[in-house]
Amino acid sequence: MNRADCPSVREPFFYVPDLGDGARLTVTGDEAHHASAVQRLREGDALALFDGRGRVARARLLSIRARGREIEVEVYQRVLAPPPRPRTLLYTALPKGDRASVLLDMATQLGVSRFTPLTCARAAVEPRSAVPERWKRICIEACKQSRRAHLPELAPPLDIGTAAGHAATERARLLVAHPDPGARPPTASDAETHALFVGPEGGFTEGEIEHLRARGAEIVTLGPRILRIETAAVALLAALTVGAG
Repeated sequence: MNRADCPSVREPFFYVPDLGDGARLTVTGDEAHHASAVQRLREGDALALFDGRGRVARARLLSIRARGREIEVEVYQRVLAPPPRPRTLLYTALPKGDRASVLLDMATQLGVSRFTPLTCARAAVEPRSAVPERWKRICIEACKQSRRAHLPELAPPLDIGTAAGHAATERARLLVAHPDPGARPPTASDAETHALFVGPEGGFTEGEIEHLRARGAEIVTLGPRILRIETAAVALLAALTVGAG
């Protein structure tokens, strides 16, 4: 397993958006409570803090205060972790109910760089214009689980044409999960950026597919079965990130 983005497999990982530059750091709120009450860390225990932008501070716990809602740590090493490679931009229709949370959780663990909801003709869920606050919390927890130091970017919804244009501007390799007689399974490549498109469970319309083909998109298959949106997105991500090592 590639641990290049992780300071240590064993150290508990906590999100602190401002790591400062000093030797001592005070952590408050939910992360302090998680360290003291959930992880049950004690004075002298090792832990790692990340700011979501690649900075990681390895530290030791000095004290627990305010009934576990505040901890003080001493930083003994600072690391700048590289972002996940290849860079992956996921454009996807949203599934119903809480399945979007599952999608975002697993995509973050697999290293997605940017998550953009799509507005599609056959979509069962219309994305909100504002990014839900709980989505960021899901990404934080997924980063802590996978020891990932970079939070993914959560972008506002786009229509197919605009999304394809943005991806092409970034010189991304466009891959579209869509049933097509001539489609082949996705394969890893030397491209630095991949733009992955996953439609609603009713599929993209022919017009939407033509928009994507016009931007040079490759149509890929994920097998003979009809997959849920979150399953297709994760399968496509895994095919590229695992294949890239």
